[in-house]
Amino acid sequence: MDSNSGLAKQKIAVVGAGTMGSSIAVAFAGAGHQVLLKDADQAALDRGAANLDRIFAQKRKRGLSEQDAQIERDNISLVLDYADFASVDFVVEAAFETLEVKQKIFQELDECCHLDAVLATNTSSLPISRIASFTRRQDKVVGMHFFNPAHVMRLVEVIPGLDTSHETVRATLDLASGLGKLAVRVEECASFLVNRLLGRYMNESLWALQDGLGSVEEIDKAACDFLMPMGPLALRDMNGADIGLSVATYNFKEYGDRYMVPEILSLMVRENLLGQKTMGGFYAYDPETRKRNGENPALKPLLRSIPGHDEWTIHSSYNLDKAPDLFLPMINETFLIMQERICKPEDIDSAMTAGIGMREGPLALACKIGLKEVLRKLESAFEAGLGAGDKRYERFRPAPLLKRFVWAGRTYIL
Repeated sequence: MDSNSGLAKQKIAVVGAGTMGSSIAVAFAGAGHQVLLKDADQAALDRGAANLDRIFAQKRKRGLSEQDAQIERDNISLVLDYADFASVDFVVEAAFETLEVKQKIFQELDECCHLDAVLATNTSSLPISRIASFTRRQDKVVGMHFFNPAHVMRLVEVIPGLDTSHETVRATLDLASGLGKLAVRVEECASFLVNRLLGRYMNESLWALQDGLGSVEEIDKAACDFLMPMGPLALRDMNGADIGLSVATYNFKEYGDRYMVPEILSLMVRENLLGQKTMGGFYAYDPETRKRNGENPALKPLLRSIPGHDEWTIHSSYNLDKAPDLFLPMINETFLIMQERICKPEDIDSAMTAGIGMREGPLALACKIGLKEVLRKLESAFEAGLGAGDKRYERFRPAPLLKRFVWAGRTYIL
């Protein structure tokens, strides 16, 4: 595939007709590509068809004409097997987030697709190099991480594995750009760019709750008033505490103590307080309307059972009244990402605003607070925790690159 082929109309396949896979198929179909949407059995494929109906109903409600909606829908064919995959130019796998499932799919794709076809995975965190190793075409395997819902959200992270070719990366970037997306190249690391940074902020909201710095509603309001479209605890309820715990545990295993998982998340999963899916998480939910109905009273005994709740010792350096404090670990991680050259620095803020709807990105926020002040707050919190011998304060250990910026007297980043 040449470097300009992403600009031409191609035959695309999406494996997995769930919520995400269906949305990805619509994104491609809306750009004029012919799409095969595959799943393993008829029941799953029927659910995929229902997903498509729902998405196109939403698009018509937002102004897409009946005629254009029908043209886009006709671009998608639902299939149960790989019979037509020999003619496909580009495949996006959007199946369950386990290596075992992906291994089976990529081995099948390697057999069924022609040698020049690119095989992409929509994984949000799993290693691309590992997934590529399931094939005999590691140069043609790439991460193509859409954000949910894929037909609406503007960001696509493109992640090469160790042996992914430059041609494959360029073709994937071009293809994503041709969908009207912001396509950002991200080097391979656990959770990639946006979810890696989001994970630090989501954990920090849990520490703030667990340590008694604010109630659920106060924390969410502080974040929304300051920078975010949705509070972190409401977002955790929407995604599910079980999913949140799985992702947070994975990041902790990969990155160490700065990603230590607050105990409250494990307790919630143990008690089946998973969020919207169980009608109770950080918030309670009306079983009829499924709307939030205030803070969940079942949360309070769990918080009280955690040693140290309401007894945090470094209020002087961390204050929920100053909402930027919730974002200090995210800012710090951003400097670590720049140190590791995970992406171009100029892509970070645009990726965060496009990917999760921040009103400004972590680098702009760091400059607004002041790099010297960011470092002061981080050092104060880290040193207080260091004296207590508590590893969770590793989340405040200042990134070496941040210190270098401050030592050099820099007040800007880009």
